[in-house]
Order: sequence, then C-alpha cells, then structure tokens
Amino acid sequence: MLKRLLPLLAAVFFAGWVAAQETTVYTEANRAFKRGETFFDEGLFAKAQSEFRQTINLLRPINEADSELLHTKAELGYAQAAVRLSQPDGEKLILDFIRNYAPDPIANLALIEIANYYFDTKDYDKAIAYLGKVPKYGLSKEERSEVSFRLGYAQFVKKDFGQAKGNFRDIKDLETEYYYPANYYLGLCYFYEGNYDDAVRQFRLVERSNKYDDYIPYYTAQIYFAQRRFEELIAYAEPRLSDPNLKNQKEIYQLVGQAYFEQGNFPKALSYLEYYADRSSSLRAEEFYQLAYAQYKTGDYPKAIRNFQEVSGEDNEMGQAANYYLGECYLRNGDRSSARASFGNAKRMTYDRSLAEEANFNYGKLSYEMKDPQEAITAFQQITATSPYYLEAQTLMGEIFLSYRNYEQALSILDAMPNKPPQLQASHQKVMVLRGIQLLQEKKTAEAKALFTRSLQYPIDSRSQAIALYWLADIAHQNAEYNESIRLNSQFLTLAKTLTGLPDESSLFAGNYLQGYNYLKQGNFPSALDYFLATVEGIKRNRSFIANPEVRDDMLGDAVLRTGDAYFKRNQYNQAIQYYDEAVNNKYSGYIYALYQKALLEGLRNRNAEKILALEQIATDYPNSEYADDALFQLAIAYQEIGQPGRAIEPLRRLVSQYKNSSDLVVQSYLRLGLINYNLGNQEAAINYYRQVFSNNPSAEEANVGLSALDEIYVSDMGRPDLLEAFLRTIPNYNFNDFSRDSLFFRSAETQYENGNYQRAIEGYQNYLNQFPSGINVLTAHYHKGESHAVLQQYDQALVHYEWVIAKGASRFYLKALEKAALIAYNAAQDFNKSFDLYTRLEQAADTDDLRFEAQLGGMRSAYRIGNSQAVYALANKVATNNKATDLQRATANFYIGKIAYDRNDLTAALTSLNETIRLSDNEQTAEARYLRAMIYYKRRDLAKAKELTLAANRESSGYPYWVAKSVILLSDIFVEQGDLYNGRAALEALLENYKEDATVIAEARTKLARVNSMINQGSRLDNSDPSRLELDGGGQ
Repeated sequence: MLKRLLPLLAAVFFAGWVAAQETTVYTEANRAFKRGETFFDEGLFAKAQSEFRQTINLLRPINEADSELLHTKAELGYAQAAVRLSQPDGEKLILDFIRNYAPDPIANLALIEIANYYFDTKDYDKAIAYLGKVPKYGLSKEERSEVSFRLGYAQFVKKDFGQAKGNFRDIKDLETEYYYPANYYLGLCYFYEGNYDDAVRQFRLVERSNKYDDYIPYYTAQIYFAQRRFEELIAYAEPRLSDPNLKNQKEIYQLVGQAYFEQGNFPKALSYLEYYADRSSSLRAEEFYQLAYAQYKTGDYPKAIRNFQEVSGEDNEMGQAANYYLGECYLRNGDRSSARASFGNAKRMTYDRSLAEEANFNYGKLSYEMKDPQEAITAFQQITATSPYYLEAQTLMGEIFLSYRNYEQALSILDAMPNKPPQLQASHQKVMVLRGIQLLQEKKTAEAKALFTRSLQYPIDSRSQAIALYWLADIAHQNAEYNESIRLNSQFLTLAKTLTGLPDESSLFAGNYLQGYNYLKQGNFPSALDYFLATVEGIKRNRSFIANPEVRDDMLGDAVLRTGDAYFKRNQYNQAIQYYDEAVNNKYSGYIYALYQKALLEGLRNRNAEKILALEQIATDYPNSEYADDALFQLAIAYQEIGQPGRAIEPLRRLVSQYKNSSDLVVQSYLRLGLINYNLGNQEAAINYYRQVFSNNPSAEEANVGLSALDEIYVSDMGRPDLLEAFLRTIPNYNFNDFSRDSLFFRSAETQYENGNYQRAIEGYQNYLNQFPSGINVLTAHYHKGESHAVLQQYDQALVHYEWVIAKGASRFYLKALEKAALIAYNAAQDFNKSFDLYTRLEQAADTDDLRFEAQLGGMRSAYRIGNSQAVYALANKVATNNKATDLQRATANFYIGKIAYDRNDLTAALTSLNETIRLSDNEQTAEARYLRAMIYYKRRDLAKAKELTLAANRESSGYPYWVAKSVILLSDIFVEQGDLYNGRAALEALLENYKEDATVIAEARTKLARVNSMINQGSRLDNSDPSRLELDGGGQ
C-alpha cells in the first residue's frame, strides 16, 4: 500500500523532479528512506521505523520542497510502522498526521490506508471507525466502491444490517470489481432482516456471477425454510445436492433435514441431519437438540443420549427439555440410574413448569423403584393437590414411609401434612411406632413413650397398635410402674391373641414373659408362674417359626429359670427342680444359677449328698462363674450342717484364696473359718483368721463380730487383753473409743441411702467421712456416696468416690466400682484414656465371663476413641468371637477391625469385617461400612461392582445424610472414570442442591464439579462462538 501511495504523493507535491545538485544530507536521508521502504515491504516494521526516524531527523530543518516531500513520506511510513507494531501511540501518530495535513488529499489517503489495515486484520470495529471518516468526494469510482464495500462488509459482519445496506446500495449499480459482492451482501442483509422478496431479487441478479452462483441455493433454501415452505424447499434443494460445485452443501443437507423434521418425518430427517453433523467439527446447541430429538423419535436411544448430553448443560428451556428427553432415552435404554439423574436436572429448571412437574414425578417414581426413599419423598412432597400426579404420589408415599429407614424425617413430614388420606393416616401410625422403637434403641425412653402414646390416637392398624401397647408396658416395667405395666400388657395380650405376624420381640410370648416379671416383682408368684409357664409353652410350640435368637433361645431359657423360681417360692420343690434340670440339661443362659438353686433345694429336701455334689460341681467345673464363690460358701455350710466342720475349712480357704479380689463373701469366710477353728480347738488358727477380717475392708457389723471373737479369745480364754490392745493398734487410725460414734454416724447416712433419699444420704456420708476419715465404715461410705451421686446424675462426684474405692484394692466393692467408674469415664466424662485404663483393669480382675466381656467391649470402644489401634484390634477380635456378644456388638467389633485393616490398606481383611458389620447392624457405623466397602472395590478398580455398591449404599443409608453425600461423590468419581461425564456431573449437581450440612463435603463436591465441567467442555463439540458476529466462509469480499 505504501508503494501505491508514493506516486500519488509525488503528483500532489510536484509536477516534476527538479534536477539539481543534492546535498550530502538529502542524499543520506533519501538512502535511509529507501531502506525503510524495503524493510516495510518485507514486514520488518521495527527496522523500517528506525530508518524512517533517521530520515526525519536528517531533514530537520526542512529548507527545500524535495526535502519536504521526503520528510512527509517518512512521517507517514513511521506512523504506519507504529500501527503495525501495535505500539500504544500508533493510532495517535496516524491521527496527528491526518490533522496536520488535512484537507490535503494525502490525509484522506492516510486514513484509507489505516482503515484498510484494520479491515485486513479483521479488527472490524476500528475499520468501521476509520472508514466512516473517509470523505467520499474527490475519490474515483473504484476508490469509492472499495471504501463503501469495505465499510458495509465490516458492518455486515457485526450484524449492523441497516448501516451495511446503505453502503452496499450506494455502490450496487457501479460497474466495478465490487458490483457483484455489493449486490450479494445486500441480498444477505435483506435475508437476515427477513426481507425475503428483496433478498431473492438480489440473489437472482448475482446468479450471473460465476463467483456467487454456487452460493445462492443455500440462501434460497433458507428463505423457503424461514417462510415454512417445506415442500418447495425439499423440491428445490434435493436435486441440487448432487452438484459437486455446490457451496454450503452440508448446510443445505441440514436444511432439507430440518424441513422433513418440521413435517414430522423423523426417519427422513435423520439421514440429512446426521450427514450435516458427521461433517461438522462442532454444532450449535439447537442443532444438537434437533438431531438428538430425531434420534429419540426413531428409537436410536444410544445416539440420542450422546447428542442430548451436549446440550444438557444449557441453562434455558432447551436445556431443560434436553434433560427430560435424556431421561426418557436412558429409561428406554434400561439405565434407570442415569434416567433419574437426568429427570432430576430437568425438574430443577423452571422454564417449562409442566415439564418440570412431569420430570419431578418421574424422578420420584424412579427413586421409589430404586429404593431411595428420601429422594422419592422429597420429590412427591413437591407435587400439589392440583397435579394429575398427586393421587399416585400420595399412594407411593404411604408405601415409602413404611419401609423408610429415616423414621425421624418421615415422621416430621407426616406430622406437617394436613388432611391426610386414610392410607397416610395408617402410615402415620406405623411410622410413629417404628420411630418409637428406634428411640428405644437409642435409650431415649421418654421420647419413645410419647410417640407410642400418640400412635394409640390412630388405632387404624391393629398390629401397630399392639406393638405400641407392648412397648408402653415394657417402659412402665422398666420404670417400676408394675400396675401400669400389667394394665397395658393385658390390653396387648388381648389384642395379640387376635393377630399373626407380630415381631418376635413384641409377640405374644414376649407379652407373657413381661407379665410374668410384673407379677414376680410384686411378689405375686402364682400369677407370675402362670405367665412364665405360658411363655415357655408358647415358645416351645412355635420355636421353629421364631427368627430372633434372643426370643427363641434367651427368653425361653430365662423363662424356664423363672418358672423354677416361682415354683421354688411356692415351695413346690419337685416342680422347681424339674425346670432347673431343664435349664442345666439344655445349657440355657444362666444354667449355673439353676444348678446353684437346685443345690439349695436339695438341701431343703434334706438330700445333703445331692446338695454337696451340685455345689462341688459348680466350684470345680465353673470356677469363673458368678456363683462359684457362693457355691464354696454354701458347701462349707453344708459340711457344718452334717457335722463335718473340718471338711468345711477347705472350700472356705479356696474362696478367700481364689476370689479375694472379687467376692463379697471373703470377710464372711474368714469369720466362719475363725469360728470353725475355734470350735475345733485350733486357737492360733482362729486368731489368725479373725485378724484377717480387718485386712479385707470389713463392714462395721463384720468388724464388730471379728472384734467380739478376738475379745473372747484374748481376754476371756487367754487372759491377755494386752495382746488384743496391741493388735488393735496395728489397725491404721483405729480408735476403739470411737467405735460406737463411728457406727452411729454411718448408720444415719446408711438409713437415708436405703430409703432412697440420696441427697440426704450424700450429706450424711460426707459428715461421716469428715468425722471419721479412716473409720471402720469408710469404704462402704465412699462407695455408697458414689452410688448416690450416680443416681442423681452427679457423675463427676460419683467418679471421685468410685476411684477412691478402686485405689483401696480388693474388696467387695472393687469390681463394682471399677465397672461404674469406667462407664462414667466413657459416657459422662468422655475421658477415654481413663475409661480404657479402667476397663483394662476390670478385664484383668473380672470374676465372671459376663463381666470380662463387658470390660472387653468397653475397652474396645475406649481404645478406638483414643486411636490405640493395636488395642482396638486385639479387643475387637475378642468381642467379635465371644458367644455372649449381641449382633450389634459383633457388628461394632467387626467395624473397628475393618476400619483398622482399611487404614493399613489390607483391603481383603477390611472387606471381610465390613461385610459382617453390614450383615449384623443397621445404624450409622453400618452406613460408613457400606461406603468403605464401595471404596474398596473402587480402589481395586472394579468400577462396576463399586458402582453397584455405591447405589445400594445410597438407598440403604438414607437415614445418614453425611454418608449418602460421601457415596454420591464416590459415584460421581466412578462415572467420570467410566467416561460418563454427564452422569458424573448430574450426581454432583444433585448433591449440591440437596445437601447443606457438612461444609467440607460441599467444598469437595464443588471442586470435583468444576473439574468435571472442565473435562466436558474440553471434549464437547458444542459451538459457543460469539453470536453477535457473522462468520463467513463463502462469497468472500
């Protein structure tokens, strides 16, 4: 362009070249200018600019005309180079040049030159600004055509068709190189404005041009389409598709396909639309949607899914419809999970409310079918009474509530629903009962009682009514309200006799069993006997139908024992022994108790040999049972009763030796050993045993008996009171003179304790301890004071006194204090280090298998809370394999084992234990176990199994939102790894819409959603180009 301007510049400034002697300065300046020209033409604009600058500097000041011309040319070249180098002052230099030389024609030529530069670089905004400033007077026909066309074209590309038309019309009749382009683009302006008649007139004129004739069919076809002349479009365009020179061929294929689409001829439409799509690197959202819909209507669901997915992220009415039909495609393709996710996306959009309503119902129904009650209920709740889906939604909700694990939420929903139809009223009653049972399991008895009572206001379902009555009777029994329990249980028993299919734990057998205990607690042994007999007979008769082992085995065994007890209390010894023998022979839980009771009965029947044999069996065969020490003690008494006191010594010695740290009969045994030896004339042995009494924390009464015996031996028999006084001085802080006062103060507090006046008992014990810090009753005072504080839920103070008792070592209170201190440390103080230490000591000292198991269970839980994985693992294995453990306890033990194995990356061991947890329980730890199980398969890269388990976890853990949310994130990860990015995104979007609880989980979901969206965008064929600018590929300028 610069070379084209130079001759014009010369003509403007000079008619000829003055032949004269050039100065050295001018010659050097001219050489620099020539170098600048060369560099400029080669595109080396920085070097060119440097030479132009040198030319300008050499020609200052300007003295001659030829120097002025060269200076002007250098100025213009310098400014042009600045523009091409995108220097900040480039435009300013051009504008300054124009201002400096206007109105001289050179200024216009400079303006045209910069406008053309921006036009050529497609910076149409600047091109429009500069071309619009070019005055058209004085321009030749060709120059005027070029300026008007370029200005019109730039405005056309920017979709300013009104301004573009004016510029094209100005030159449409001028016979220049822009004649056909101007008329072509004028026709396009009419076309895009919807002025189709004028557009057709322009296109007919342009058809004579070899350059444009192949482009005209495309726009003509578009005009037919815009005028909805579909038959004419098809007739016009289809024959031309075989022309190899046809421009925009694929676009015309698309128009033909769209014409068939509008006619509802989807099979014909599809072939043309697919032709266009297969040959396009990207499609606009509307094009993807139309193609997908045609595929949906022709049953090609896999392809429809892929194309609907491309527009499923659009936040508009089309995006909503795409998600809805995507759900339909997935559903017809057998993928209910993906269908639900797509319906979920559609229902969250409100552009088409009727479509959102239908999508919401489909979402809820699929959630119901997929056993995801929480999502189903949420969806069905949004359906109003005016909706055509209302009745079906209400029916389904009634069914869901009964199988819903989150009864708390189900109840809150039902409570808030006014005017419930009968089926929901029945559901309301049942949910109240089910939630009440949950509350019982959570030890929230008062809340459970309130719900059971409320449920009786809706006596629609007799089965639920019966269950509520049973548990209300059970709660009354636990509260020692035996008359109330008898009343409620009588109602239950009457109703239960008319029903079948009651749960084992609240069955007719359980009712009889509870009633037996009510009467037993009241001392009404005849009535108690009747109900225990009914329990035993009922369970035996139906044992093969009872699934719950606690009813089938434990309740039966205990009822057999209580039947024996009731016969015992009625002095019907033969019948009592019959039931005790049954318990022993079947080894029912508590059979050692039955053996012990049988021994006592044999004594009452004067069958002393049988009594002794039974007691010996307990002491020898079951040394770790809670009756072993009692058996030894009774064995000694039996030998005394048959006149063989010498043989009584050995069992008593075994008792004080083997059960020194656990039995409350140790002191009594020493007293009896002292008495037997005294009567046998073994005075020294008697003294030794009586003195042992004072080393084993005796009660005041026991101490008094021991003191009286020593007094008799030392003073009466030996005449040596000094020896008694010397012994008494060895007892720490013992004051013989204070003995009566000690007993007086202690008995005062003890009376309040025995009468249940615990606050006054606390005050009395504290008064005693202040007066007698080392008194004879100090051990009992501390223990009973701790007990009183515990009853009043003053756990911190209770713990202090239990720990004092523990510190004193072996006593009759030692094990009880250990057990209760450990419970308080764990539950109330939540000092898990302390509870772990106490449970460890309790396990070591436990004298029964039951107590040892309790210690192991508490120790396991404490170790888990303090992160002692080694101890957790050891104790959990003990609990898991203990036959005394309930299903829930075994589940917890396996959960801990599984968690530790998982943390150690021993996934096989973890899976075994977590599966056991899931099999045996249904609580929050079960929900976590389900999540971890799915994670194990995910880590193993078994994505199909991981997906299956994750979906199951979402259904089965619906009552635990945190673990559902974690499972949804895992499900999204699985979808992404399987290449199903759209379902991965849908899962996270649904989570973020519905889950608001844990900020960490929400942040994780947002981070993952951003990553998935980025992956989708990278792989998408969706055309997101700027719609405000036309992209032209044909016709050219």
